[in-house]
Order: sequence, then structure tokens, then C-alpha cells
Amino acid sequence: MATKTLQSLERGLDLLFLFSAEKPILSLEDISQALDLPESTAYRLAATLCKKGVLARSATGKGYELHAGLLRLLSAVRSRLDIAGIALPSLETLARESGETSQLCLLHGNEVVCAEAVCSTNTIRFMPEKGRAVPLHTSALGRAVLAFLPQTFLARYLRRPGLQAVTPYTVTDPRKFQTILAQIRSQGWAISFQQNLVGARGLAVPVFDHEERVVASLGISGPHPRFSDRRAHSLVPSLLRHGRSISLALGASPGAPRFLAPPRHSAKPAPARTRTVRISSDGGR
Repeated sequence: MATKTLQSLERGLDLLFLFSAEKPILSLEDISQALDLPESTAYRLAATLCKKGVLARSATGKGYELHAGLLRLLSAVRSRLDIAGIALPSLETLARESGETSQLCLLHGNEVVCAEAVCSTNTIRFMPEKGRAVPLHTSALGRAVLAFLPQTFLARYLRRPGLQAVTPYTVTDPRKFQTILAQIRSQGWAISFQQNLVGARGLAVPVFDHEERVVASLGISGPHPRFSDRRAHSLVPSLLRHGRSISLALGASPGAPRFLAPPRHSAKPAPARTRTVRISSDGGR
């Protein structure tokens, strides 16, 4: 049996969700048309919300805007948001599906820091330390974040600290690196091989907050050849779904950029690499 709801309350909440950074002020006509309500009904809803301190008349008096009183709710939500806790079920699922180590990394200055990880059960595996930081350009986890930061940030990053090599294979050419970032922005996910640790392959997606800002990355890492290029590509749809789920839990809008939409097709794997690289048994991306 369907749960009965209060239509007037639903309409009031629908009205509040009409506002956004792009539309901070709405006229009575805007509200009426968006909710498909007579202007008289829209006016009563707006008046009620103004009385309760969650809506206010704009400075010009020609529309409505959200009241600062709503910041009390924002503080309450932020106080209980634990991104690592939110991501843990996804990390566990991804580790189980892939057989490799899954990680959540948070943006911190010019690096990403491991906030949570679920290690592979294989004998040879990566065991990242919580709190360990790596440069943004040297792993899929870092690139998935850097690709969606403002261009001004990227320009500063390329100047300092710059694309310093961590392994003999780290991409250090700015033009080549910016081409890689453009591809990540286009497809919504990043893949890397031997950029931070010889023999390691990583796959990652960005995580966004309620303001559609990239704040973290979710990824899978493993040793070559077990975690092959083909195997990594096969996990892209699942990783995208989990990244989107975490972003939505942090308040990102379902109608946000294209890379938050559920994947429709599996990614096409690139030709398999044939070169085998000897690796260590722990650490790295």
C-alpha cells in the first residue's frame, strides 16, 4: 500500500528545489509555471515559506530567494557527512567484483590522500596506507580529480610543483598530459599504468559534492598483468555507477554534468598490452 503524503508539503519542497546557483531568484510566474500551479496557489506556498523563514522576497521585491535561515540545515547535514563511511559499501563491492584493491582518495592541495581502502584478497596486492598522499598527476586517482578542477588550478599546477617523474614512465610533457586530461573530462574516468609505481595499473572516477565541485576520487588498482588493460576497461561501468552514487549521497544533483549520468554502454577496451613488468607485493596505485 502506497504511503499517503501531504500534497501541500510536497509542493512546498518542490518549490524550494527550484532554486539553484544558476537560478537564485525566481518570480511568482517562474514558480507557477515550473510547478504547473495557478499563480494564486504559488503565491500562498511562497508566502507560507516566507513566514517559516526558509524563503524571502528578493531585494528588488520582484521575486523570491532562499532565506539564510536554511544555513542551519546545511550545518546539520555537513556535521553528519562522512565521505569515507558513505563510500565504504561501494569500496567493498568494487573490491569483491574486481578482485583488486579499491580506494577512496580526497583532494588535499596538490595531492590526493587515501581516506579509505579495501584490499584485495590476492597474495600479491596493493595495500595503500590511509593518509598517504600522491601527486595529482601520477595516478588515475589523482588525474580523475585534476581533470575536473578549474583551468586556473591546472595552470598553477603545471608551473609548480610541475609534472615531476615518479617512475621512468610518468608523463612529464605538459601538452601530452593536457591531452590525457581532456580525454578524462570527455569520458568521465581515468586510467593509468606505471605512473606512480612500476607494474601498477589504476582506474578511477571523480566524486562531486553538492556544489558540483570535484572533492575526491574512487578507484581500483592492481598489478599487471593480472589487472590488465582489458580487465580495467570492463570495470568502468560499475565504477561509474558507484562514483555517481557517492556523489548523489554528497548532494550532487542527478541532473548535473554528463559524467554523473548512469553509463549506458560498457567501455571499449584498448588493445591488450603484452609487456609484463615485475612488481613489488604492496603499496602504490
